[in-house]
Amino acid sequence: MLLAYPNEGHHLGGVANQKDLTVRFMEFFDHYLKGAPAPKWLSDGVPYLKKDAKPEPPKEPAKR
Repeated sequence: MLLAYPNEGHHLGGVANQKDLTVRFMEFFDHYLKGAPAPKWLSDGVPYLKKDAKPEPPKEPAKR
């Protein structure tokens, strides 16, 4: 698993990135050590070349 943050080197200077990393660490260990369900970011991942792309908006549900 690799977590790479834009404009950050080996040291995370941004508070938002530090907080995000802490949450992901907890989710990672909860999954592998406590058996919690895998979070989407861990099970699906984001390809490196797409990590800076804006996410696609959610699709509208099919009308009945």
